[in-house]
Amino acid sequence: MMKKKNNKKSLFIICICLLCIVIGWMAHYTFVNWHGFFAKCDNGLRPDKNGCCAGEIYTNMGDDYMACCPENGEYCFPPIK
Repeated sequence: MMKKKNNKKSLFIICICLLCIVIGWMAHYTFVNWHGFFAKCDNGLRPDKNGCCAGEIYTNMGDDYMACCPENGEYCFPPIK
C-alpha cells in the first residue's frame, strides 16, 4: 500500500512541475509578443514591417545583417523587434 501512495505523490509533483514549465513558457511567449507590439519610434508611432521608423531605410549591411539607417546614412542600428 505504501508504494501506491508514493506513486501518487510522485505523479502529483511531476504534474506540478510540468504545469510550472507551461506557465513559464506562456508568460515568456506573451511578454516577447507584447513587447514587440508596444515598441515605438521616437515620434510615438510603431515601426514599419521591417522594424524601421519614419525616415529610415532598411539596409543590407553585408553578411545578411540588416539595419535601419537614417536617410543621411550617418548611423545605422538594428531594427526594432
